[in-house]
Amino acid sequence: MPHHAWLLVPLAFGVAQPVLWLMNQAVARATGNMESALVLHVVGALVGVAWLGVGVRGSGSWSELAGLPWWVFLAGALGVTGMAGMNRAIPEIGVAACLAALVASQFVFALLCEHHGWLGSDARAATPDRWAGAVMLAVGAWLVSR
Repeated sequence: MPHHAWLLVPLAFGVAQPVLWLMNQAVARATGNMESALVLHVVGALVGVAWLGVGVRGSGSWSELAGLPWWVFLAGALGVTGMAGMNRAIPEIGVAACLAALVASQFVFALLCEHHGWLGSDARAATPDRWAGAVMLAVGAWLVSR
């Protein structure tokens, strides 16, 4: 697949985000914020096991897990905690405002991670153009959340 075609993956997932969060809200209303996050992560794990069962695999191996630093496994904790937090925030400020703030903050921190090579990211300069994009996203998030 051509390099630029990979932009379709985050674009498609971006379109799916409001759907995902609205579905998550339905579960949260029935069970609670943390309960919903737990249930949906368990469902996700089961789907992952099913994909592995039908042969969808990456290029690594399970044995490489032992060599990873302990902190990489906190991603699961961040995911379930973040989902529970979003479950609480969405009814207060709405899906659009939550996602706008989420994307803007993700972009700013990703820009810093890439600029400094933090957390194993490939180093990419935080150029004035990239910072201008971050500012525009932040302004957009502010406008959406008003």
